[in-house]
Amino acid sequence: MRIPRNQPVTRILGTLVGAGFLAMGGYAMLGADDSVPAFVRERAWWFGATATIGGVWAIAVSWLDPDLSGVWCRPPRSPRDLRG
Repeated sequence: MRIPRNQPVTRILGTLVGAGFLAMGGYAMLGADDSVPAFVRERAWWFGATATIGGVWAIAVSWLDPDLSGVWCRPPRSPRDLRG
């Protein structure tokens, strides 16, 4: 498996987004103490698990997909393309 080296800025920004999701997910899963009601802790834990999965996905796709043009931010269509 090759790691593509094109589009380095998009890959680094995607990695930073993924790291942010991992940090938010970890804090949501592990940050609550006993002063928070149990049902709120459970919701926070599952939100954290979902954010962690999203962070892992963002980092993996940022470095494994050979072409990121349609993954993160597709460039807007030109008005000339819309005319037909």
